[in-house]
Amino acid sequence: MVPSRNTLIGLGFGLAAAFAWGAQAVVMRSGTLAGYSPLDLASLRYLAAGLVLAPFAWRARHELARIGLPRLLALAATGGAGNALLFGWGLVHAPASHGGTVAPITAAVMGAVLGIPLLREWPTRGRMLAIGVLVAGVLLIGRDGVAGAHPGAWRGDLILVAAGTVWAAFTLLLRRWQVPALAGNAALCGLSALILLPPWLALGGGAVPNLPLEMALLQMAAQGLIASALATTLYARAGELMGATRTACLTALVPVMAVILSVLVLREPLGAAKLAGVVMAVGAMLVAVLFTGRRQAPR
Repeated sequence: MVPSRNTLIGLGFGLAAAFAWGAQAVVMRSGTLAGYSPLDLASLRYLAAGLVLAPFAWRARHELARIGLPRLLALAATGGAGNALLFGWGLVHAPASHGGTVAPITAAVMGAVLGIPLLREWPTRGRMLAIGVLVAGVLLIGRDGVAGAHPGAWRGDLILVAAGTVWAAFTLLLRRWQVPALAGNAALCGLSALILLPPWLALGGGAVPNLPLEMALLQMAAQGLIASALATTLYARAGELMGATRTACLTALVPVMAVILSVLVLREPLGAAKLAGVVMAVGAMLVAVLFTGRRQAPR
């Protein structure tokens, strides 16, 4: 099966989003080490993204009104504020290596599973095999963290599974409800900001006033402008072009990008197991996206 032009364009958008989210993981790690809480990071993220995307939300206000506030709130809960808080909360109990593997793996697998009832799409045998190899590759990347002895980490792992599951639901809901990429992301970020800012401000802005301004601006730029305003829009557009279940597979590339960037930026060592995992995950993702199809579930 030769991939279509839309599939190739969608793949490019999805890869760009995965790269941005991989970079975000490195920046977010620096923020947590500096003393920011999950609420601090999520508030800075959506404050920046909501402001930048506000004109697009206003321009698409009639289309957003057609989608309806309940659906937009569901998208904010699964792909916006709710997801960001779940992910940050999971990292309170589990090490970062778990966050970089458990959530993306869950999103890729649950994207295929939830696609059956939500979109009436069954993954083909070829895609199921590719997803299995993809999971094995990502597990190799995070082998030390997933298999290591971390007292109490299972609590964080359960939360990260929830974060990955709701992200998969977000991907599928975008397609099921035919939400336009840019307008939907603008509404999602604006609503997330409105949800997060009141409690954050009531707490005095958390740790932000006590830390250098440059650090807050870095978090806002990396997480708000690049990871939310740009990357989420590209990801949603990829779902429009090549289907939700294929696009969900791309989330497994986030830990791959994070590993590569951690080596290049943080000078962390890349062992043989992680290198093998990168190769397996990239290969499986390409097969799942480019050369496997989907079939409608029986009614």
